[in-house]
Amino acid sequence: MNILITGAARGLGYELVRQFADAGHRVYATTRNPETADKLKQVTDASGGKATLHRMDVGDGESVKACAREIGNAPIDILINNAGVWGGLDTQTFQNMDYENWAHEFNIMAMGPFRVVQAFLPNVLASQRKIIATMTSQTAAAAYDHVIGYSYASAKAGLNRLMTGLANELKDEGVTVTLIHPGWIRTEMAGPVADMDPPDAAADVMKVITALTPADNGKWLKWTGDEHPW
Repeated sequence: MNILITGAARGLGYELVRQFADAGHRVYATTRNPETADKLKQVTDASGGKATLHRMDVGDGESVKACAREIGNAPIDILINNAGVWGGLDTQTFQNMDYENWAHEFNIMAMGPFRVVQAFLPNVLASQRKIIATMTSQTAAAAYDHVIGYSYASAKAGLNRLMTGLANELKDEGVTVTLIHPGWIRTEMAGPVADMDPPDAAADVMKVITALTPADNGKWLKWTGDEHPW
């Protein structure tokens, strides 16, 4: 299969690239700054052409279009929207809201995946699997009753609505659009207090994504494959 992954330089994205390439799939790994993605470059260089590194800033429409032109008409069986940002909890509380950071997080995590789907939909439609899998967060759920970072949670909630809308719009073209909560992962964003190591989380997410069928269109799934409450 051909797989495109955004936000591939570190954390979950990096592990998804590594594990999909190790499994023999063709992986297009995208990141905002390829020149500083040393760890990811080691994987792509050692892949024998199975994984390639591409520049794409999902927050910049021209950057997304440029990446799409670079990849050309290659079919994309699985498009994984993984890129995300976190401005820190102290910048997104009710008492202390950084509105510029809020706009930045919404741009990257809600508008960004929408831009990517727009640009790469022809590639998805040219494939056999036609899967769009987007990483979201449990903090976006109305059922989540813990403290949230308002910027991050609202950006992910907006993302959820956008993807359910696309699931409805694209279903007649055979596209499966699915949201995935990958768990609380020990990445640079979450830190060491989180529950899961990136290699384990990526392996779980891979199992869920590769098992998706049209019956999963519009669903929100956990890394376990169970449905997430909205």
